[in-house]
Amino acid sequence: MESSSDIKITVFGKTDVGLIREHNEDNFLLANGETGLRTSSPEEVLRFDLGPKGALFLVCDGMGGAAAGEVASTMAVDSISVDMESRAAGTRERYARSLRRAIENANEKINIQSRINQNERGMGTTCTAAGLVDRTLIIGQIGDSRCYVLRAGNLIQVTKDQSLAWQLIEAGAMTVEEAKSFEHANIILQALGVQEKVDVVLSHVSLCRGDVVLLSSDGLHGPVSDEEMRDILATEPDPQKACDVLIGKALEREGPDNISVVVARFEGDGLPEPDTSSELAFSIFDPGTDPDDPEPPRRVQHPPMEKITEEVPVHLEALEATSPGAMPTRLASSTASTPSTNTDVQAAEESASRPFLTFVLVTLLAALGGALFLAFQQAHLPDLPSTPAPRAGNAAQAAPIPSSSPLPETPEPSLPPAQH
Repeated sequence: MESSSDIKITVFGKTDVGLIREHNEDNFLLANGETGLRTSSPEEVLRFDLGPKGALFLVCDGMGGAAAGEVASTMAVDSISVDMESRAAGTRERYARSLRRAIENANEKINIQSRINQNERGMGTTCTAAGLVDRTLIIGQIGDSRCYVLRAGNLIQVTKDQSLAWQLIEAGAMTVEEAKSFEHANIILQALGVQEKVDVVLSHVSLCRGDVVLLSSDGLHGPVSDEEMRDILATEPDPQKACDVLIGKALEREGPDNISVVVARFEGDGLPEPDTSSELAFSIFDPGTDPDDPEPPRRVQHPPMEKITEEVPVHLEALEATSPGAMPTRLASSTASTPSTNTDVQAAEESASRPFLTFVLVTLLAALGGALFLAFQQAHLPDLPSTPAPRAGNAAQAAPIPSSSPLPETPEPSLPPAQH
């Protein structure tokens, strides 16, 4: 592992409710693993040297009814930060596995909480976490919050949105400009808490001296263009001022959503000078396996169908099943999606057939109960005397007795003597 000594970090984060939302469902985190410092509301810029236990920055964009989105994003920040703080120092591969495991644990906790509390049912949150353990930035992502790197005046997005719009862009069915006005731009493919399991996408960037890392929720990169963000980061060397200006720019665009921003600058002799020959880009990181650091098996489940939120996570298999006229039947492969397996398809078919089988069973039980009830009634009711139907032309027999006619006297029956 390369030495992390003499890497200096200057970082600040800020969140704003925006101009449309009633409450803020976003959350963020700044953490220094070496000192145990964790904060979601810094009063000033944080400055520290990178230690063996690394540094971690998070942005979460919550969603759900009432304040459930705020609950989900807060739970994600708290759970991930605690898990990462408890880890021991190690290689970047071990750090990446720990980060992935921490995000998966947060998903499980949120999912359980949403099923326990009816008011929080269906809540979820995106999560983009950037951790630095040496000069390699490890990024774990769920949803469409983003990570950018500014280097030598160029701002490059180093994550891929796990969204329907991004899938269509990669499939060539839509341009980036068209995606901005796409009717279903709020549909995302994954969110923490909505599914029992998630597929955490790990990527990495080798940092250089002077790099600036930006984490943002879509409340920023939705209304504000990449060019505008680049210009602000390039002209505002102070992370706190950069956060203020970025959020101010989103508010100028009517602030349609909650806005969260983390800006971190990296300096020091522990980082090389920028290499203009190598291009910044999204790059998958495979941390491999370690017998001394076992991980639980992963199996991604389909999201619950009843989830209805402003941002609706859907599974890639659902997109592939759409009609050819609506969109491509097979979208371009992406690490944001989960490969289909026979087990997953079978589980989905069994899940879909259960409501129908339940309906048939209830219907049969109801019919059987009705038949038994009728049989019981027929067996216990007394036989009634049959009345001959009136014949045609014999109206007198069918005519009712007038109410004024005296009724024939019926002799009282003789009662037997009482028995002693």
